[in-house]
Amino acid sequence: MKHIQKIALIPLFWILASQAQAKNEWALHIDTSLSFLYFPEENGANTNTSLTKLELDPSFLFKTDAWRLFIKPTFIANPDNKSSEEQFYSDPTEAYVKYRGDSLEIRLGYMISTWGVTDGYNPLDIVNSKQYYDPLHSRKLGAASLSLSQVTDWFDWDLHYIPQNRGATLPGENSRWLPREVYVPLDPDNNLVLLLPDELLYHYKDRQNLDKALDNNLALRIQKHFAKIDLGFYGYSGVAAFPLVQPIVTGNIVAVSPKTVIQVDPDVTLESKNYRTQQAGFSFVSSQMDFLFKYATSYLQSVGDDQLLPGWTHESVLGLEKTFSFNDGFLIAILQYAFLNSEKQNDSNIALSEVFRNTWMIGGKMTWKEIWNFSLTGLYDNNHGSNYGELTFGRRFADRWVLSFTTTTIAGKDLAPLGVYNKNDSYSASLSASF
Repeated sequence: MKHIQKIALIPLFWILASQAQAKNEWALHIDTSLSFLYFPEENGANTNTSLTKLELDPSFLFKTDAWRLFIKPTFIANPDNKSSEEQFYSDPTEAYVKYRGDSLEIRLGYMISTWGVTDGYNPLDIVNSKQYYDPLHSRKLGAASLSLSQVTDWFDWDLHYIPQNRGATLPGENSRWLPREVYVPLDPDNNLVLLLPDELLYHYKDRQNLDKALDNNLALRIQKHFAKIDLGFYGYSGVAAFPLVQPIVTGNIVAVSPKTVIQVDPDVTLESKNYRTQQAGFSFVSSQMDFLFKYATSYLQSVGDDQLLPGWTHESVLGLEKTFSFNDGFLIAILQYAFLNSEKQNDSNIALSEVFRNTWMIGGKMTWKEIWNFSLTGLYDNNHGSNYGELTFGRRFADRWVLSFTTTTIAGKDLAPLGVYNKNDSYSASLSASF
């Protein structure tokens, strides 16, 4: 970590000195949020039914004609969380120096990048590892990297080199987002089911890194823009978005057919492994008849010989988006269909990608009088009959404060990838402000 920080900071003094005579600007802001989250149903004796969270996101910008320094870390305090790993969280998030020439742009430091064209589920958003304290609302981790991008007459391109990637951050040991009743683990023969006790004690082992998965990660995007069509081509070689997770358990066998079922003892050790993937993808966006048509597809191949590796995976998303304008407001409506095929038809209900094997998604965002905001997200898993819904409405006060309320519902069978979270319905309220 120390050598990464030096890479980001060494150029700073040279930049400021060389630009001392140039016209410059600076700005300092802070975004704050205080939220309260309530889960009406218990999900494990050692997990929370309510959470209070304070988040601070300060940002500092200094720029001249050609140079920019941008710093925006994240600080979160969640002191009543029973998972000690989640009580206090900080991340550099964004802290980089940028040089912009006539067509070439160079960035060095911690960065957040958003690639791809689809909403909610985006198989081409491949640059940043993520924090999965809440798997359905993951948060990107800043990637310490060198980024090059250029706009040419023929196409645009972006290249990210990450000398040491970070890998995903999993939920804490006492998180209600870890399976608490039934768990179908990632198993080569797909024939194991674990019945979990009421009081479950998870323990993580130190994560393994297979085939130097974190070292020398590389991501490339090439885009071509036409009058009403945008094309994108993507490539990635680096750590997988989500590690292999395998439980080490003791218990009693209660059934052997059609699957082996084990009644697990309270102590469960989770063994996780970062592994390397190679990925190629394509995106298409077309504006026709006031609609946006979107298509994204991605082919991944795991690298290595570990028997739990998933092999190849092909993910695709089709989307339709339309903006409706009316007096004092507008509505953005989205309809998407996601489908996934893989070398191993995995039943693991902790694998997030399994939620999108055959899934419809709808969404809408509405703003009225620049004061009221409403959003709706719905998801239906055709394979298992599971569904997810989230409704949020908010009100702005005095141009600075926003009060919002959210309700989330999850329904599905315990063995389904989405159903494993069916006790995590929640209600939340948050107050945020920008200064």
